[in-house]
Amino acid sequence: MFDLHTHILPGIDDGAKDLETSLLMLRMAAEHGTKNIALTPHVIEGEWLPDWERIVAACHRLQAAAQEHNIPLTLYPGAEIAIHYDNLERLKGPGPYCLNGGKYALVELPATHVPPFIDEFLFVLQTRGITPIIAHAERHPEIARKPELLLEWVRKGTLVQMNAPSLTGRMGEKTKAAAELLLSNNLVHVVGSDGHGLNFRRPKLDRAAQRITELVGAERAHQILIVNPKTILQGRRLDITVPEQIQSPRRSFLRNIKKRIWG
Repeated sequence: MFDLHTHILPGIDDGAKDLETSLLMLRMAAEHGTKNIALTPHVIEGEWLPDWERIVAACHRLQAAAQEHNIPLTLYPGAEIAIHYDNLERLKGPGPYCLNGGKYALVELPATHVPPFIDEFLFVLQTRGITPIIAHAERHPEIARKPELLLEWVRKGTLVQMNAPSLTGRMGEKTKAAAELLLSNNLVHVVGSDGHGLNFRRPKLDRAAQRITELVGAERAHQILIVNPKTILQGRRLDITVPEQIQSPRRSFLRNIKKRIWG
């Protein structure tokens, strides 16, 4: 499996505090089925603003340390970029701050609201050859209330990343319901643990992977957990199917039952 959202680089943001913690997190991820991890520290104006060169160098050091400790993981540099005007200066085009230095960028909405310039921000990235990926969209209160917002961004070429703990209920029932709604409507394209440490926000995907398989089937789960993230990290074109409208999981379930009963 591929984990496209983590905070495992040591001492660079609010994730792993030191190398020992980073290595323990990597071992935990590997023991729970993850094979590939994108290291995505925060890039937030006024808080954490690591240089891209620092992120890449730290990724290489951690990869070497993982190999020394026989941890079978492949690591990729990246970032979780706050949706803020100033960060457009850091995203001039494919490369720095994008996942594996490619053309896909993990971007994060403000926690409490959708900024009025969101459409412009996403559009500017796309004009520069960068495909935005909205981080943990299921956690956002406005998207939970109005998922049509997310659907419109996806129609315009944006992708969506879901946090594994959201689907397993560790972030609360409302977030779990939002995760299931987005997943059932084909509005989840990749998954990340958003791992920050060894306790509450851990780098584990296996339980979520099982739940994804239960909800959308093995083929879709394979696409979300392996094919899509691999395509993204390789910088290749990712083709997706966009739903026409948002439907509740229960409504879809009942419709399928009717089809089986009445043909």
